[in-house]
Amino acid sequence: MDTLLAALHAVAWAVYVGGSITMEWVLRYAQRTMPPSQVGVVCKNAGTRYRWFALASLLVIGATGLLMLLRLDGPELATRPGSPELTLSDSYGRTMLLLAAGWFALLATVSAMAFWLHPAQRKRSRPDMTAEAIAAERQRIGRAIKHMDFALKFELVVSVLCIGIAASLRTGGLI
Repeated sequence: MDTLLAALHAVAWAVYVGGSITMEWVLRYAQRTMPPSQVGVVCKNAGTRYRWFALASLLVIGATGLLMLLRLDGPELATRPGSPELTLSDSYGRTMLLLAAGWFALLATVSAMAFWLHPAQRKRSRPDMTAEAIAAERQRIGRAIKHMDFALKFELVVSVLCIGIAASLRTGGLI
């Protein structure tokens, strides 16, 4: 059971971080040479699909991580380097808490992108709107795009940091 949980956990992290890197470093780079009309279509289609993969991966990460944590016992921890403990007075426990906080930050960020930022970018002006209303709508969409850009960069940084934090657990923790 432990091997299955660890494998599912690792695959979910790989899918999540791989998608995050692809969205930021590959897709954003490719968009530089696209006409603006294509950028909008690519962002809409890629973002719509990515958000569901990201949310599903984060849910699998959270579920498998919690199950692995619940299966962790004192004698197993004693065999690891430095005999770590799951307490806040030990580096291992503090690192686990930091990792959980990173996961919650990622879940909140991806949820915000999926249910607030991405839909906010898709709204468009209607023919019956005044010129001032159209200008206000364009400004609102521009702000939504800037918020999404920040969220994507934040997500990438936090996800890569979480991988490093998790890797440090093998040696007893980071902090």
